[in-house]
Amino acid sequence: MKPNYARKIYTLDDDDLERLIDDWVGHKQSKYHSSEIFAGAGDMGRDVVGYQTASKLEGPWDNFQCKQLKSSLTRPGMLRELAKIFYHSGQGHFSLPANYTFVAPRGITRPANSLLTHPTELAAALKEDWDTVCANHITDGVVVKLDPGLVSEIDDFDFTHVGSLDANRLASDASMTPVLVDWFGADPGAPPMGSTPEEIQPEEAQYLEQLVAAYGQRRGTFYADSSAALKCSEYGRRLKDQRTRFFEAARFKRYYRDNTPENVLRSFEEDVYHSVIETYNAAHADALAKVDAVMERAALVSVTGVLNKYARVPVRQGTCHHFANDGVLVWK
Repeated sequence: MKPNYARKIYTLDDDDLERLIDDWVGHKQSKYHSSEIFAGAGDMGRDVVGYQTASKLEGPWDNFQCKQLKSSLTRPGMLRELAKIFYHSGQGHFSLPANYTFVAPRGITRPANSLLTHPTELAAALKEDWDTVCANHITDGVVVKLDPGLVSEIDDFDFTHVGSLDANRLASDASMTPVLVDWFGADPGAPPMGSTPEEIQPEEAQYLEQLVAAYGQRRGTFYADSSAALKCSEYGRRLKDQRTRFFEAARFKRYYRDNTPENVLRSFEEDVYHSVIETYNAAHADALAKVDAVMERAALVSVTGVLNKYARVPVRQGTCHHFANDGVLVWK
């Protein structure tokens, strides 16, 4: 049975929910430059902030208001949180967020959802209910009246940029996968299948040059280039196999770089490196003997962690070619 990660999110306390959302925002690297948690007193209506640029609060930013409640977020609760952000923005502390998202693991009530699905009604409700619902709940010991400046801010804001996320929608977001792996030990799944390109790619130039030189050294006649080696009846098939391993490892690396925390892939590569380095450093008859010995050893490597069942033999062997490509283990 597939684990219910939404239920696990329900069990987090307030602080952990904020940290979870901060991790999640941090993995949305195509959208956010960085993120920050504003916790406790003085947060001014901000919980987790996603900065869209290096200008941080001086540029566009998104607010994720975390509400880890025992029941759904209510209409008054939603209006009070929005009132805080408008008030503190009006005090000159920051510009209004480009997007405002209520992160309410147990969802929002029907009246609250009705406002979110009718943005003009949300704007109207915030003004109409300000004095009765919001005024006494914005800042301690102060009754905040709805003055013309606040009305102007509300009228100018685009309420279509206010939304909500419950635990189910949060858990199913693609950017949440590495967070679920890190927090709850989720299975990131297998990388997609692929094929080896027919044409030599720029990304494989370094290790191929080294391998082709090793084949040339063994046969006593060096190849003009990688393409010539691939056409050779003696070593062409072996070189094709090595290219397959390289691209298997490349797909593996790309997939888990995006779908697991950074330390997971780093740990895998360290396991492979430390399993083959003694074989690599041993005395060998020539460069090709070194390659063959390392390939044989890599096939036997046992890695730890969540990637163990997905690190197929070609991936482990191809990772060694990536080491060669990066100058870590050179095939010379």
